[in-house]
Amino acid sequence: MLYLIPTPLGENDFSAIFPAINEEIINTIDDFIVEDLRTGRRFVKKAGMRKPIDTLNFMLLNEHTREVDAKQYLQPCLEGKHVGLMSDAGTPCVADPGHVIVAAAHRLNIPVVPLVGPNSIIMSLMASGLNGQNFAFNGYLPVERDRRENALRTLEGLMYKHNQTQIFIETPYRNNHMIESVLQVCNHATVLCVAADVATPQQTIVSKTVGQWKKSQYDFHKRPAVFLLGK
Repeated sequence: MLYLIPTPLGENDFSAIFPAINEEIINTIDDFIVEDLRTGRRFVKKAGMRKPIDTLNFMLLNEHTREVDAKQYLQPCLEGKHVGLMSDAGTPCVADPGHVIVAAAHRLNIPVVPLVGPNSIIMSLMASGLNGQNFAFNGYLPVERDRRENALRTLEGLMYKHNQTQIFIETPYRNNHMIESVLQVCNHATVLCVAADVATPQQTIVSKTVGQWKKSQYDFHKRPAVFLLGK
């Protein structure tokens, strides 16, 4: 089987964010596909791995990996073993590399099993008060201010036309610039939710209209955040 293993979004008590069954499943796995070797090894150890870490096999897969041979990563599954695919933070394959491995597993008739754990995008939507029946995740918006603000106008238009919550993310050190752009171009009545440090003790989730944000002080610099536009 290919297990999709969620990881923490920050420093957490694992018992608060993962069911106990995750630890039992992780202990059946010897081969892990990870974004970062050090982070992967540290997580597996903290998650309760009872086998010596040096006896495990960690395979690197991230945005810098060239020419992915998915079948090679999944060879242990073809030999009757389990493989674990994990993200650096949160759930694999959602705003995260790894979908090529999952797609290959389906082609090879390898069962794919997602494990329960934190996902900042879904948790932010849950807590935003915005429409959870119709929503779109748009990933990262353009870095250049003009292109970013044009993208925001487009997303706001889709939001009003289809009553569709628009979700996007930003590199943490540009969070405040993102909020400034939203306040610059979006309608006074549009609701902006900023969800920072989700599923950690430092969590902050705030939903206000653009008009209300303009009257508020904020600072989300260098805090992992999810942004949502709605009404």
